[in-house]
Amino acid sequence: MKIDEKYGANIRMKMLQKILLIMKLTTFIMLFSLMQVSAVTNAQITIKGKNISLQQVLDKISAQSGYDFIYLDKDINHLKLIDVDFKNASITNVLETCLKNQPLFYAINDKTVLIRKKDEIAKSSSAIAAVDIRGIVLDEKGSPLVGVTIRVKNSDIAVQTSAAGEFILSGVDEGAVLQLSFLGYKKKEITVGKAHTLSIKMELLTSELEEVSVVNTGYQTISKERATGSFNTISQEQLEKPATSIAQRLIGTTAGMQATLDTDGNPRFEIRGQTALNIRDPFGIRNQNAAPLVVVDGFPIQGDFSTINPNDVESVTVLKDAAAASIWGAKSANGVIVVVTKKGKKGTPLAVNFSAFTRISKKLDLDYVNPLASSSETIDYEMKSFGNWGAQINGGVFPNDVYKSWSPGTIAMSEHNLGYISLAERDALLAKYKTLDNKKQIRDELLTNPTVQQYSLDLSGSTERMSNRVSLLFEDTQSNFKRSDNKKYTVNYNTSADVFKWLQINFGGLVNYNKVNRSGVNYNVNPYGSPNPLADIANIAPYEMLRNEDGSLTNISKYYTPILDRLVPMDRFPYADWSYNPIQEIENRKYTSEQLNTRLQAGLTFKIIKGLSFDTKVQYELFNTTNRNFNNENTFYVRNAVNTAASWDRATNRITLNLPKGGILEQNSSKTESYIFRNQLNFDRQFGEDHEINFIGGTEINHLISQTSNAPTAYGYNEETLSVGIFPNGPGTPTAPIRDWTGYNQSFGYVNKFTHITDRYFSLFANAAYTYKSKYTLSGSIRTDASNLITDDPSYRYAPFWSLGGSWRLNKEDFMQQVDWVDHLALRATYGYNGNVDRSTSFRPLIAIESSPNLYTGDYRATISSFGNPTLRWEKTGTWNIGVDYSLFQGALYGKVDIYNKSGKDLIATLSIPAVNGTTRQNLNNAAMTNKGIELELGTIQRIKGNDIVWRGNANFSYNKNKITQLFVANYNASWLVGGGSVAYVEGQDANTLWAYEYTGVINNQPTVAGLNGTNYDFAAATPGDGTSYLLNMGTTVAPYTFGFTNSFKVYDFNLSFIVTGKFGHQFKRKGFNYPATLSSRVLPNKKVGEVTNGDPMEIVPLPLNQIEPRYYFWDRFHPYMNYLVESASHLRMQEINLSYNLPVNLSTRINMKRIQVFAQGNDLFTVVANNAGEDPEYPLGTLKPQPRISLGIKCEL
Repeated sequence: MKIDEKYGANIRMKMLQKILLIMKLTTFIMLFSLMQVSAVTNAQITIKGKNISLQQVLDKISAQSGYDFIYLDKDINHLKLIDVDFKNASITNVLETCLKNQPLFYAINDKTVLIRKKDEIAKSSSAIAAVDIRGIVLDEKGSPLVGVTIRVKNSDIAVQTSAAGEFILSGVDEGAVLQLSFLGYKKKEITVGKAHTLSIKMELLTSELEEVSVVNTGYQTISKERATGSFNTISQEQLEKPATSIAQRLIGTTAGMQATLDTDGNPRFEIRGQTALNIRDPFGIRNQNAAPLVVVDGFPIQGDFSTINPNDVESVTVLKDAAAASIWGAKSANGVIVVVTKKGKKGTPLAVNFSAFTRISKKLDLDYVNPLASSSETIDYEMKSFGNWGAQINGGVFPNDVYKSWSPGTIAMSEHNLGYISLAERDALLAKYKTLDNKKQIRDELLTNPTVQQYSLDLSGSTERMSNRVSLLFEDTQSNFKRSDNKKYTVNYNTSADVFKWLQINFGGLVNYNKVNRSGVNYNVNPYGSPNPLADIANIAPYEMLRNEDGSLTNISKYYTPILDRLVPMDRFPYADWSYNPIQEIENRKYTSEQLNTRLQAGLTFKIIKGLSFDTKVQYELFNTTNRNFNNENTFYVRNAVNTAASWDRATNRITLNLPKGGILEQNSSKTESYIFRNQLNFDRQFGEDHEINFIGGTEINHLISQTSNAPTAYGYNEETLSVGIFPNGPGTPTAPIRDWTGYNQSFGYVNKFTHITDRYFSLFANAAYTYKSKYTLSGSIRTDASNLITDDPSYRYAPFWSLGGSWRLNKEDFMQQVDWVDHLALRATYGYNGNVDRSTSFRPLIAIESSPNLYTGDYRATISSFGNPTLRWEKTGTWNIGVDYSLFQGALYGKVDIYNKSGKDLIATLSIPAVNGTTRQNLNNAAMTNKGIELELGTIQRIKGNDIVWRGNANFSYNKNKITQLFVANYNASWLVGGGSVAYVEGQDANTLWAYEYTGVINNQPTVAGLNGTNYDFAAATPGDGTSYLLNMGTTVAPYTFGFTNSFKVYDFNLSFIVTGKFGHQFKRKGFNYPATLSSRVLPNKKVGEVTNGDPMEIVPLPLNQIEPRYYFWDRFHPYMNYLVESASHLRMQEINLSYNLPVNLSTRINMKRIQVFAQGNDLFTVVANNAGEDPEYPLGTLKPQPRISLGIKCEL
């Protein structure tokens, strides 16, 4: 049938208006219902009367208790009148008495009472009588359990226990089966018999395997017994520990998931080895090609773990093999981490939870982070270096020598050499400098104790048809540096409503706002783009004080100060003050970032028939980041920019201002907007006792737009008036050049810069599983992803990802029934392909055009940024996995064993190609790599004294062997290999191989290394030939062996737990001496100078043995990569220790609290290392090593 387009458009518009109206009404109802839900109460009823109707009794009960009654008028209108006399009676006593001789039964669920007529025909013809059942449900200690769900099997009748743990079910057939369920306890079934008053004791789960009853893949939830893939679910106890990020709670919990921590203790995960080769950007920073996919409530997210409130997380599942993760297609080769957030549970009363903690640690270890030599050692080295070893000589000439930003010691030697001070004056200055030490001033003025304060509040409640939950989080983080902090605000709301029996609506919304202050020491980056956390103080000599004895600020000059004093009329320049001091700099700048992240999820579930449903879901994300760097005119940054941009006529000493005076403002922003729209058919049905089928299938559209914009630098900016200055003489052009203070041409860029990236995906997916007799399961999945990221050749674009798997529950077999010490034993096997996305290249050639014309030619310059890969396609990883799950001795021992082989093909790597293509190296899909390994997990629960004294232990161990099996590179420059990164990949080797020069001692007064064909080469020039033929392969930098050990000891209301992690079998390069030369910057030897001056020249590179060493500056291409610097990176780390105490219930209830817990936590308390240098291999000397952290906090449930 053909429908008029205009008419169809009107229909769609009306439907859209209705949907919007429904959403508005739903939001109102959700908020209203959240405020209205209340706790289960034991109402006290007082009624007295004669010959009154049951209708009147029910009205009085409702008025006094607030309970609602559901019944049919015809069932109660013709009943005989009754006499009642109740005083402060419970509602159950009143109802039982009034209905005792009536043809009715009742059931209570929360504050709703259902009254129904007994079926007289069924009653007279049935051999089984209907009875009233009442009872109490107790925990393992014999205390009442509130909120336990009791359901009559194969019926819709269900109630929950009251605050006293009691329940009543009326009109239940004798012989019916009651099903009891409660979080943290085993499910229980009780057959109704002659006893109509029951006392039921629930049993705690005895193992972590029992606690994990389902596996969430992000697309579906399946029973763990039917899961054929390899997965790990993090225990609820671990997820409840205090953390600023949920990622911190995952460390050491999962075999095969290796964590590397940053300076704030936040981990980066790698699951079962490195699966891609192109994992770093041009600056050496690790990119998303190596990261697992993070899924939250069924959708992959654009942000990382920091956008998730850690207190909102209900479960975390790690999907590791193809059968578990291949449903995620082209984004799953690195593994998938599925996060499910907490939701309100239908039929539960209002619950309020509050938690807070404070974390603090020591100031960073300045000697470790910035390991400079002592002041005395520095002066001695400067004296040796000055004028020797190819040192630059200061002739006192402007402008050539003014940029020599030497330390005061080197300046004193230079001034003596130039004849401006005597030898005695020089020596006096050097002797003074040897006695000075600036570390205390740096600690006091620039550093602070890192702290975290976190406050979390959540409210949840529901009716029988609607559930709601809202959470609030505030977190205030102070970094290691003064004026560097982060304030985070997070609001999360979700709801679910059963609109009809066949329709459910779900909605969730998250808003996350971060305000980051980066004004402290740790802002700047080095020229290569990677963070340099000590940029403001790393280039200060240890004897350069920040303050004078009178408290005034010193001048730690960026110039050769005597030349400024003698030759430059500083007082004539726009700013007469040319001094620099980090204290002044930090106090007069405002570097901030603001991030506003929004995530909305909504869905409709249509229940078609039993076991068959249809979902339509959407996720929308909007991430906005704004960076703002403002320096006022008291900063050296501004004063130096304005002064050096001024034109100086040296003949007349006339100064011409070219930049406006005032502050300098730099701004940039980024915006990421994405949506995912999914339609999915679900089928989950059991046929008879032996057959169970699960199926999902659907389509998915994913659209992402990423934009950045850089605003022009605003000179002369005034924060109060919000005004911007103008260029007094224009920005400078080829036809109207502007000279700087040294006479060179300059120009001032004043253009906007923009980027716009669009990623689009269209996906088809399906997953099915069949289980026979609860013993044998077969599963399969398939997915195809089409995207604008890869070639439009259909043979590549639509290539599918798939998996097959099977499991066998041996403990269900007849021959295992006599083996009573085996609780659970299952064998799993899977094979399939996952994919990976690489955004570093294009299937078409790309040209980059500069945003402003060349200063001299006036033309816009263009370069080829990518020569293109015409057959660009998905990277694929094929994985087979064989696993065994077991539980023994009634849960006393449990665990799993997995053996796997991951084989990646079509990996993108930099390969050698003929020069006729315009380049000799290009990123192509032509590499392959394998990861083979084994994973072991062993857990135990030992109940030493019931549930009062319990020990829980879990150990996991993994081994992974990585190898590049295909990669064509014609020749390896030695400097590529020792430098590491993507250019250092070698076929047949580990992707993280550490290469080093073999030091061969001093020959002819020159340090040498072994080169091609055993020839020794000194440090004067690069070594020729293929580096793989003479460099030493020192091993891998990524641990092949990892270990995690979790222990928990519960002693009555106390709980002590800890996590120990270990990494073994890998290597790292320790800190060596830096051999600084006297060039244009400060000479700052590090603390390893003693190793060199006191060492054997045949075993360690010495200082130059010749005073004339013209290529001493070239030595840094060799000395950091010596074989003697490589040490074992094996270590054990005390990851965390937790101690908690739960106040007794009788104390909590006195202050109207259900539960109160106080806790203390310690993180990164100590590390045991295997190397002789005493360095933490994950934070080598000279990096920001986290200090031990202590947290104190409280959790309350109202």
